[in-house]
Amino acid sequence: MALTVACRTSSFISFMRWKHAAAAVSSFFTSANHTTVKKDIRATSAEQHANVQFTVFYRFPYIVAARLVSRLKLYQTAFVVSMVPVSLYYYHTGAVSLQICVGVGSASVLAMIMLYFATNFFQRVVGLVALSSDQKLVRLSHLTFFGGRNDVIVPVDDIVPLTDIDEQSGDIFVKVRRYSSPDTLYMTLRYGHVESAQAFTQVFGIVD
Repeated sequence: MALTVACRTSSFISFMRWKHAAAAVSSFFTSANHTTVKKDIRATSAEQHANVQFTVFYRFPYIVAARLVSRLKLYQTAFVVSMVPVSLYYYHTGAVSLQICVGVGSASVLAMIMLYFATNFFQRVVGLVALSSDQKLVRLSHLTFFGGRNDVIVPVDDIVPLTDIDEQSGDIFVKVRRYSSPDTLYMTLRYGHVESAQAFTQVFGIVD
C-alpha cells in the first residue's frame, strides 16, 4: 500500500513539473511574440516618418559652429578630468606639489560646470525646421549632448504659437514650446534665415 502511494505521489510530482515547464516555454514564446509586435509597431512608425517628405523653411547658419564648439568643449573636459588621477599619482611619488593637484582638480570641476551649461544651451538651439508635404507634421532639428543631430517630429497643432508666449521678432532667441511636452527649445530670428514666410507663419504664427 505504501509503495503504491509513493509511486502515485512521484507520478503526480513529475506531471506537475512537466506542466510547469510547458507553461514556462509557452509564456516565453508568447512574450517574444509580443515583443516582436511592439518592435514592429515602432519600426512601422519610424518608416512612416522616414517616407514623409519635409521641406526646410528655417535654418540657423551657425549651427555647424555650435556643433564644433560643443564637441571641443566635451573633449576639453574629458582631457582635464583625465589629468586628475595623473596629478594625484605624481603627487604621491613626490614629483609635483599639492598646489598643482588642487589646481588640476579645480580646473576639472570648472570644466565640468562649463560643459553642463554649454551643452544645456547648445542642445536647445534649433538648427533646422521643416514642414511635411501634407503640412501636418513639423520637424525640429537640434544638437545632442555629443554634438550629433536629433530630429523631433511633431504635429503642427502641437506647436504653441509665438504670440501666445509673448515672443517678439526682435529678441535674440525666441522659445519654441509644445503642448504635449514641457521641454523648451530656442530659435533665433535675428541670426536665423526664414526661407518660407508662409510655412513659418503656418507653424509658429505671426510674430510682431
